[in-house]
Amino acid sequence: MDRSKTKVAVVGGGPAGMAALKELRELGFDVTLFERRKDVGGIWTWTEDRSITTALKETQLCNSKFGTKVSLERFPYIRRWACDTSQSKTNYPPYLTAPQLGSYLRSYAKEFDLYKNIEFGKTVTRFEKSVGTSKWQLTLADEPDAPKSFDKVVWATGGFLKPKSVALEGQDQFAGRIVHSQDVRNLGDFKDQNVIVLGIGNTAGDITISLVHHANKVYLSHRRGTKIFKRSGADGLPTDIFVTPTISTIMWWIEAYLPSIFGKIMDITIDGNFKENWGENKAAWGLAQSPSIGDGVHIIVCNDDLIPLIKEGKVTSTQGIKRILGPKRVEMDDGLVIDDVDAIIACVGYYDDMEMLSDALTFVDAPGGAAPLPDLYMGIFPPEHADSVAIISNVHLNGPQIPGRELAAMAVAQIWAGNSSLPSKPSMDAWVGKHQEWLRKRIARAHGLHRGEVPSIQWMYFVHDAAGTALYDNIGWSWRAWKLWWSDRELYKALAHGPATSHGFRVFETGKRAVWKDARQAVLDVNAEAKRLKEAAAEKRKKKD
Repeated sequence: MDRSKTKVAVVGGGPAGMAALKELRELGFDVTLFERRKDVGGIWTWTEDRSITTALKETQLCNSKFGTKVSLERFPYIRRWACDTSQSKTNYPPYLTAPQLGSYLRSYAKEFDLYKNIEFGKTVTRFEKSVGTSKWQLTLADEPDAPKSFDKVVWATGGFLKPKSVALEGQDQFAGRIVHSQDVRNLGDFKDQNVIVLGIGNTAGDITISLVHHANKVYLSHRRGTKIFKRSGADGLPTDIFVTPTISTIMWWIEAYLPSIFGKIMDITIDGNFKENWGENKAAWGLAQSPSIGDGVHIIVCNDDLIPLIKEGKVTSTQGIKRILGPKRVEMDDGLVIDDVDAIIACVGYYDDMEMLSDALTFVDAPGGAAPLPDLYMGIFPPEHADSVAIISNVHLNGPQIPGRELAAMAVAQIWAGNSSLPSKPSMDAWVGKHQEWLRKRIARAHGLHRGEVPSIQWMYFVHDAAGTALYDNIGWSWRAWKLWWSDRELYKALAHGPATSHGFRVFETGKRAVWKDARQAVLDVNAEAKRLKEAAAEKRKKKD
C-alpha cells in the first residue's frame, strides 16, 4: 500500500513525538514534525528560554535506566552512545541526569535520521478541521496567514506547557520575588537568600535540595504531604530493577480487580523504603499525612537527599502558605510566621494544551474544579476522529512514562496503517463513558490527579496488541510462552524475569512492526548488566554483615 501521499503532522519533539515520527515514517507515511524548541528531547533538552519548560540540569530521573525502559527500541542501551564526548566511552550510571537523557535522545534522533523531517522553532497556534474536507489545518505562529493541511495529526506536546498561576493573600505587598518553577534556571540567582519552595512534587523536591547549596535558608511549604521514595537501597542497587514484566502484570491485575489491596501493597512498600533508609517519618514534617498510592501515583516523590537535609536542619518542612503579612513576612497555615523571606518559588504544576483541539475532542467536567476530561478511547483516540487524530502524550501511567509514549506511537502507526484495528465507534464511546466515571471518582478522592490516568492492565494489553510486540504472549502461560521457555530459556528468563527493556518490543515476528535482528542480544546484554549489579550489591551486603 502506498502511504507516501498521506500527510501526517506530529506536534511536539519530545520522546513521544520522536517515536511517532520514526514509526509512521517507517510505514511509508509523509511525516513532518513541528517543534517549538531548537532541538529534540522536550523538557529533557536544556533551554534558556523561560517561556518553555525545561528540566533543571541538577534533575535526576526517578526511574533507573533499567526501570524506565528508557532505551528506546532498536537503539543501543544507554552505555556509550551519546552526543557529549564526556560520556562517549563510558557507561551511563543507573540513574541519569536530565542532560544525560537529553543527550541520549539527540543521539536517537541522529541514529534514525529524524532531523530531516523536523521543523524547529515552530509553535502551533491553531488546530481546526478544514471546511468541506477530511483534512486538518495547523496554523503556525510565524506563518499566521498560511495554515498547513494534513490528513492525520499526532499531538505529542506533553503536559508541561502552561504554568499554573498562584494567588496568595497579600502578595501585592511582598517585596521579594514570586516566581513559577518554569522561570527557574540558575539556582545561583538565589545565593544567600531565604527562599520558600511552595509545593510537594518532584520539581519542588529537586529545586529544594539544589537550593541548599546556594540559599541561606530553605523552606518547603506544602499541605497534603507526600510519600518520599529513595531510588536505591543501602547496597546501591536500583529499587526498580526488581520490577520485571512478570511482576508488572501481577500488579496490574491487583490494581484493576483488588484496588484497595493494591493501595495497601504500594503504601507498605513505599513506607518501608522510607523507614529502611531514614527511620521514623516524623509527624512534624507533615509528610506522613499523604493520601494512599491507591488513589494515584502522583503523590510519590523520588528524592534521595530531601529527608537527610530536613533531618540536618538545612531544609525546614512547613505547612502551606496562609498569607503574606508584609514586604518579607509570610504566615503559614499553622500560624508560624517566617520573617526576612526573599523569594517564593511556586512549584504548582502546569496545564496542557488539549483545549486547542476542540474541533476534534469533546470534554466532560471534572469534580473539584479540575481541568475538563477529554473523551479519548484508551486515552489516545477521539472516537469521532480516531482514523486521523491521536494524542499520545496524554496518558499518565502507573510507572515510567517514556516506554508508554513509545508504545502509544507504535500502536497508532500500526492502526493507521491498517495492520491493527480499533473497536467500532459505539464500542469506543461506551469505553470512554465508563472510563470517565472511573476517573471522576478517583479525582474526587485525590486532588491533583492527572487527567490522563488509565487502568494499567487494559491500556498495556491494548497498546502491545495494536503495536504487535507479542511480548506478553511469550512470557505468560500461553503455548507461545511454553514454546519460548523450551526453545530459548535464556531469552525467556531475561524477558520475563529481567529488567523491562524496550528492546523486547522488537524480538518476535508478528507481521506488524519490523523485527530487529539484534533485539535478542540487546535484551540479554541488559539482563547481564543488571545481574552484575545484583551480584555486586550482594557482595556489598555480605561484607557489611
